[in-house]
Amino acid sequence: MARTYHDLVTGLRASDLKRLLDALRDCERVPAGEAFPQLLEVVSSVVPADVVAIKTVNPRGRHFDHHLHPRVEVTSDLENALSRLFFQHPLLGHVREAVGDGGPIRLSDVLSTRAWRGQPLYQEFYRPQGIEHQMMCVLNTYHGTITCLGLNRTGGDFSDTDRELLELAQPYLAAFLRARHATAWLEAALATLDGADGGAHGLVLLGPHSTIKTINRTARMLLAAYFTSPTHEDRALPGELVAWLADRRRLPDPAVPRLTGDYVAERGGRRLTVRLFPHGACGALLLTESSPRPAAPLTARESEVLWLVAHGRTSVQTARTLRISPRTVEKHLANIYTKLGVVSRTEAALHLFGQAGAPSGADTHAPGPGPLAGP
Repeated sequence: MARTYHDLVTGLRASDLKRLLDALRDCERVPAGEAFPQLLEVVSSVVPADVVAIKTVNPRGRHFDHHLHPRVEVTSDLENALSRLFFQHPLLGHVREAVGDGGPIRLSDVLSTRAWRGQPLYQEFYRPQGIEHQMMCVLNTYHGTITCLGLNRTGGDFSDTDRELLELAQPYLAAFLRARHATAWLEAALATLDGADGGAHGLVLLGPHSTIKTINRTARMLLAAYFTSPTHEDRALPGELVAWLADRRRLPDPAVPRLTGDYVAERGGRRLTVRLFPHGACGALLLTESSPRPAAPLTARESEVLWLVAHGRTSVQTARTLRISPRTVEKHLANIYTKLGVVSRTEAALHLFGQAGAPSGADTHAPGPGPLAGP
């Protein structure tokens, strides 16, 4: 029968528990870009090992990858041996069966020393490195891919205390890894959104109390264009949106009318629509700009150029975004001025936004990139 958390804690010395708690606290200080190496270093401070590895394994596709601490340089012969024999590892089957509810398992729990030393994997890969003892546990599973933690020793075997410490740490290490993966996916998605620099969609990921956790470049420009005193650089939404969100989230009261639709703001001839996608106490805002009045007689490329310069892009920045030359941008601007009956970028921006909504400094200043993610 599996032991409870209380059983595990009461069976350990105070010094062991302090070492575990200190290590878990260190996990919170690990920079996002250094998750694997520093996580492995933290693990080795809890349970001493000569080599600690995070292995990502797809048994069905027979693919695997690993990150080691400390980094171990192995010969090509050893790498080839591991590639050929890895899926014969005696712990791998036990780890697969333990997904979801299994704790750490030692090699000596499933195989005698004699049987282990007779394995081709031991003979060709582990023996040349002097590795005799191993312990492994599952941290995460995702679409058939298993992320597991492996500890290796050249000296004595892992003790019951070592296994109990790793079992206590296992759920916290798994949560840490999931959080780091989620952060990496989020940053990749936001980088993709910002890469579509001329896009008309803004994205704001909300933190607690309607604060801005993350915002892409287009959303920053749209907030600046449509709200008189946006304070999003301080992680606060414009007051109008805060009030709208508060109304959307308050508990229903039959006596009080409640806003249920999108938030809409208009400036001149342009319209901004803000849609809430709630998720628990946070959620996301999707900002979309449109023109309810008849569009100006511009080509698709001229409209793109006008949109960018009206939002503060220089000719060079606009050219880079649209992958054309600055000279071509100037030619498009000349055509735009003629069609709209204006003589400058400022007048063109006013034509696009209307007097109340034109971004300030549109002739000379491009909006700064700003932070992509919250602290």
